[in-house]
Amino acid sequence: MLGTKTRLTAVCMAVLAMTAIAPPANAAPSTLVSVGPGSLVADGAAVDVPLTFVCDSDPTLLFAVPFVEVNQRVSDGRIANGFGNEEASCTRQAQTVTVRVIPRVMAFNPGTAVATVMLQTCNAQFQCAVTRVDTEIQLTEPGGAHIPPMARE
Repeated sequence: MLGTKTRLTAVCMAVLAMTAIAPPANAAPSTLVSVGPGSLVADGAAVDVPLTFVCDSDPTLLFAVPFVEVNQRVSDGRIANGFGNEEASCTRQAQTVTVRVIPRVMAFNPGTAVATVMLQTCNAQFQCAVTRVDTEIQLTEPGGAHIPPMARE
């Protein structure tokens, strides 16, 4: 299963890279307003990253697909890395979506991480543009909320 997810990730990233190289002339990119901070889920088994964006630069844009990759040095030089994505309809107003990022091997910890956000926006003819932002974000423990352990039978 992990191999399938890894291949799917590679295909998605390749498609985004090709789109970023040659976006159609009539698809204008959206504005990425803010990223993070991230909130750890289940002791670092995931991190929820809020993104705020506006796809008002082109009235024909119908949907947005934000992809988020998070990298964090966790211990002894080891890197926790993961990605996630969501889909949203364009409303021409500031919108906030929360993308759940699942680490591939190691759990995330509270502290500083690097986030790469690619916001793909497309019109009805699937003419798309990509906005990319690389930024540092803080990963924080949730405010007292946690997932309770499963009861043993």
